[in-house]
Amino acid sequence: MRLRALWREATASGWAAKVPTLLVALVVAAMCFVALTTVGTTAANEAQVQAKLEAAGARRLSVTDSRDQGFINTRTLSITAGLSSVETAVAIGLPRDVTNGRTGQGGERVAAWPVQGDLTKVFQLVRGRMPRPGEAVVSSTALRKLGLAEPVGYVATDSKEQYPIVGAFLAIAPFADLGESIILNAADQPQARELRVVIATIADVRPTQNSILTILAPADPQGVYIESPSGLADTAQELGGQLAGFGRSLLLLILGVGAFFVATVVLSDVLVRRRDLGRRRTLGITRSFLTALVTIRTIGPAATGALVGTVTALIVNVSTGTPIPTDFAQAVGVLAVITAAAAAIPPAWYAAQRDPVDVMRTP
Repeated sequence: MRLRALWREATASGWAAKVPTLLVALVVAAMCFVALTTVGTTAANEAQVQAKLEAAGARRLSVTDSRDQGFINTRTLSITAGLSSVETAVAIGLPRDVTNGRTGQGGERVAAWPVQGDLTKVFQLVRGRMPRPGEAVVSSTALRKLGLAEPVGYVATDSKEQYPIVGAFLAIAPFADLGESIILNAADQPQARELRVVIATIADVRPTQNSILTILAPADPQGVYIESPSGLADTAQELGGQLAGFGRSLLLLILGVGAFFVATVVLSDVLVRRRDLGRRRTLGITRSFLTALVTIRTIGPAATGALVGTVTALIVNVSTGTPIPTDFAQAVGVLAVITAAAAAIPPAWYAAQRDPVDVMRTP
């Protein structure tokens, strides 16, 4: 029997047995709905927690040279920025108070931060141009404090150092603490006070931290202050493992119960229709094709039930504010159909092993 003919016969047989077909569809739909509204919600919450943990602010590593040992310099910054697990690396110097150069010492003071590295990862330019070494960009707050309508002019320190203003910026996380001040392009300065790094993923925190400390190699560890998300990384991994383990256990339980009900429905169906199956065996269908016929007859309603249950669960979860990841929903639907097909094989094989002569004699 060809596959197309087998599929056509299974479809016709399933349509003729409407009650077991409907029961299989309802069982699989319930499997998908329950799995997605329980395990799916857990997966959605896990994804939200992971997204928050993967935010740039949560992946920030800061190393401060509190005793000015000089290990944060252009060389170590360049090596650190070249690490594959590093997304952003900049060096930040000590802030200095500056005033509007035209106002003089009587003007309001604003903090100016010397920054080395890729400044496009530190702020978004909203007006003007990117600063060259020795030039400055200002935030909107700093503009008001300096009494400027536009980001033009210059700022000066008490020691008469002057920095031309060439643009205005909006700080990018995790550099929000610089968002109300002035940023100086300090590429021409030999060393800095703080090395601030954004690590690519939360899972890379510990190995990246060890690599950075090896690169910096401070002579006096007592003068090094480290602000690390390593504790957060450990918590994230532990929490993720717990949620994943709970979700797997619950999903297996739901699939197991659903498989039991599908197997019960299919077994009842083959017992009720044993004379029809025996007649097919008498007419020459092989045991393997009879097993395939019963199994394929189960796959059709199982796929329909999986679609209905999945779509319903997605709608319910969206309405409750916890949307399920689409790939997870698709995986649960496919897994439910596979489970139903696997659950149908034992009863189908049992029906195929029956002696057709004995079956036909049974009243």
